[in-house]
Amino acid sequence: MGYIGWMIFGVVLLVAEIITPTFFFLWFSIGSFLAGLASMFSFGFGWQVLVFAVSSSLLVLLTRPIARRLSKGDSPKKMYIDGMVGSLGRVMVEINPVLEKGRVRIEGEDWRANSINGEVIPVDTVVKVVRLEGTLVYVERVNDNTQ
Repeated sequence: MGYIGWMIFGVVLLVAEIITPTFFFLWFSIGSFLAGLASMFSFGFGWQVLVFAVSSSLLVLLTRPIARRLSKGDSPKKMYIDGMVGSLGRVMVEINPVLEKGRVRIEGEDWRANSINGEVIPVDTVVKVVRLEGTLVYVERVNDNTQ
């Protein structure tokens, strides 16, 4: 395979890296580009494959500990969502469990809302998040003296 074949293979792997959230194909793409360079310098096909295999393997093995350290723990978005219970928000659209409507704004984001005890909560009322189920938050009215 000539250097153009290796370069095309590298671009295909790079596109696969962009499409998938794994951060895995990048190293094989770089290995493919290095094999293409070996091909440009007239190394035989066996050497090209060896350059591809060794460089890709080394990149995967050497960067794996760094990637683990960087991705340690949960994602920031998941931690944010888990930390929403107990947060205060303001009703933007009246919460009416019978009509299954209601929206609250919590830390600048709008969420579908329902009251935890089935009461109607009017617009501009301060509420506290009690529970979260998917994209629906269950809230309760905050007493005026605790604001």
